[in-house]
Amino acid sequence: MSNPDVISLDNDSQEDESNIPDAKTCQDRVERFAAITGTDEALAQFFLQDRNWNLEASVNAFFESQAPDSPKPVKKREDKDVLVTYDSHSSGGPQGSITTEPPKNFRLITWNLDGLDEKNLKKRTKAVIKILEIEKADIVFLQELIPATYSYLEARLPQFHFIVGNDEQYFTATLLRRTTVYYDDHTVYPFDNTRMGRNLLAVQAHIGKVKLNLLNTHLESSPEFSEQRREQMKICFGKMKSASSEVTTLFGGDLNARDKEVTATIIPDAHDLWETCGRRPECRWTWDTQRNTNKEYPGRYKPKTRFDRVYLKQATPAAVTPKHFGLVGIQKVAGTQSFPSDHWGIIVHFQVVI
Repeated sequence: MSNPDVISLDNDSQEDESNIPDAKTCQDRVERFAAITGTDEALAQFFLQDRNWNLEASVNAFFESQAPDSPKPVKKREDKDVLVTYDSHSSGGPQGSITTEPPKNFRLITWNLDGLDEKNLKKRTKAVIKILEIEKADIVFLQELIPATYSYLEARLPQFHFIVGNDEQYFTATLLRRTTVYYDDHTVYPFDNTRMGRNLLAVQAHIGKVKLNLLNTHLESSPEFSEQRREQMKICFGKMKSASSEVTTLFGGDLNARDKEVTATIIPDAHDLWETCGRRPECRWTWDTQRNTNKEYPGRYKPKTRFDRVYLKQATPAAVTPKHFGLVGIQKVAGTQSFPSDHWGIIVHFQVVI
């Protein structure tokens, strides 16, 4: 009998023929693939059969074969420019729907993956991959990647465009789902006062008409570096403040934040999305050694803190509405006594309102 508190990774890389859809559904996917990509049914069958008839994976693979660095507008048979998106949050069944309309909803996950802990690292990373797909994340802020986990994730998540803040020791990465979020530019801002190689990764992107400024960071760790962390936090909030009023800014990551540090540095226009979405107590602590046993602390005192946070600065007029704030990675990985990370990940659901 399966344990509901454990994520199963069995058959993670194996095709299950029982999941192949019926002939009518297969033909429908062939026709939809061909119509969107401007190709023919023979090529559509090649891509779909090679990917167990998964429409999203097949469309992603086609786009990557045509433009591996970034998705571009493609030509339909009638030679009109269309911007192709894949709405994985639509009600069109488990496969979602392919459309030329930008999505009305999107999801962001931010997560410190604890790549420096080698215990069960591969199994934990596989669990992260599965969670990102189950949750249908569109934008992902990752912290504490190491070169090995970065390479593993990039090879197994071709549907995402990866932008990294560094490529040595441990670092951050921002992932954009290729068929919903379109990359425009990025800048890495090193922190002059860091002793831990920390920086701010700023990515500019868009979802339809929604212009996004995506700020992902991992601030200085531990209590003794509070002064450095405050200065780093000021820089991050300063980037939020200086962003154009036409742009929606999302700032998040592992801030190693203590409440008094945030109070001293936050700007008025920055909305803490845990608070905005209702302050649910079960979602407050993102580093909780009472519930998460990846890090063992001797004695009765088990610390818990809200190290990981997400802030929103709205465009004028507002372009998005946060609808839900939750946690991911709260189940142990099958076959281990480990959670995917010593941090819980944060997931936020947004609705596009323009």
